[in-house]
Amino acid sequence: GTSNTQWTPGFNACDKSYLMPDLGSPEYVPAVLELCKRERIDGLLSFFDMDVHRLSKHVEEFEAAGVKCFIPRAETADICFDKWRTFQWLRDNGFGTAATWIDLASAKQAMAAGELAFPVYVKPRSGFGSRNTFKARNWQELEVFFGLEPDMIVQETLGGVAYDFDILNDLQGRALSVVCWRKSLSRMGETEQAVTVHDDRLTEVGLRLANLLGHAGPLDADLFLWNDKVYVLEINLRFGGGYPVSHLAGAGFPQAITEMVNGRTPTIQQGAYKAGVLMMKELH
Repeated sequence: GTSNTQWTPGFNACDKSYLMPDLGSPEYVPAVLELCKRERIDGLLSFFDMDVHRLSKHVEEFEAAGVKCFIPRAETADICFDKWRTFQWLRDNGFGTAATWIDLASAKQAMAAGELAFPVYVKPRSGFGSRNTFKARNWQELEVFFGLEPDMIVQETLGGVAYDFDILNDLQGRALSVVCWRKSLSRMGETEQAVTVHDDRLTEVGLRLANLLGHAGPLDADLFLWNDKVYVLEINLRFGGGYPVSHLAGAGFPQAITEMVNGRTPTIQQGAYKAGVLMMKELH
């Protein structure tokens, strides 16, 4: 396991742990690559959006060193890390998604035309974990929130029920498994309560989404089921904070990744998980 600080709880689950340069440092990727060579690492993945985005630019270098990368290619990572590009990609590929505006002028025009109404969400184009995401109820709040960062977007508020799915693709970018669950409680972008469901509508969207993206490894996405239509809001090319509920229901993604790292065909099957498994997180 790697981190840039010794105060990393995940180190407790690692056989070995290493401190790395900061993500923004030019020494970061060379340090990770050197570590992979020194420790003869067979597989690489990340749990942090900014890290996924950074490593995606260097997948070929790691593969040349014999490392199997559960990291998306650069173009796919760019699409999912930039929420404006995510919106455009989802719209262009026929997925339901929240209408999005990239500047205040176009948002005001949409308001005047009756295409947008308060409340709306304001968030950074490249944000993660609900960082600096705000619900604006009027123009004063919208203008204040929009000025908090240089690159912000405005999104319509979706109704309906919040869902999510965890997806795992193989190293060729083909979807292996979609596990769906309904959110009961989310705090600061982290799912705290959820229950697994079987829903053909969500599964169909998940399979199509993952196969079109064609990435290698895990995917987590925020969804809404509204007026009998599935809307995709956020796409994270990593394990999401709600994966424990999928795992407890029998998803088996870590086992499948281990099998692929070892050159074996993953044994997980689509739909082979239990519905009605409830997760509740608490802090200790």
